[in-house]
This record gives sequence, C-alpha cells and structure tokens, in this order.
Amino acid sequence: MPNRHNISRLLKDENGTRYLSRLEFPTIPIRDTDVFIKGIFGETFMNVAHRVYGDKDLWWVISRANHQPDSIYMIPGKEYRIPQNVNIILQEFEHLNK
Repeated sequence: MPNRHNISRLLKDENGTRYLSRLEFPTIPIRDTDVFIKGIFGETFMNVAHRVYGDKDLWWVISRANHQPDSIYMIPGKEYRIPQNVNIILQEFEHLNK
C-alpha cells in the first residue's frame, strides 16, 4: 500500500548524507467507470476507501482524484469522484516509485 511511512526508501547523496525518498503520486484521469458520491458530515476519504476498495490506506486515490490534498475529510454536499479501476492507478504508482 502506498503509505509514506512504510514504503519510503533511505537514500544517500554523493556526500553520504542520508535522506528519505519522496513518493510521487500519479495523475488520476476521469474514466467512464468512475462513481460519484456526495460528501456527508464526518465522512473521511479513509472511510470511503475502506468501504469501496477494502483498504483504508488507498484514501490518497480519492484525494488525488478530487484535487483535495489538504484534508482527509469530505465536505458535506460536495460531489466526489471515486475511481473504480484502482489497479491501474496502483500500477502507475509503482512505476513512478521504482
């Protein structure tokens, strides 16, 4: 699962300084299979990811698809796009972070 805590890599620069690699996330285009839902009070991207994908750690897919990186909470009444073909998105994530 893409989680900044469990897949960050420890790298060294030419001076031997150690640092964690930065994760890159793919752009998520709109597809015909996407589902749209309305946000409700108290709902988070984690709750929706768990319900839709069976994995709360995929909350970032919904966040990226809706260009809302600042919060994990949904805005009541706002329409959110829920990508359905998460395997393609995860493959692109893996490709970006080899």
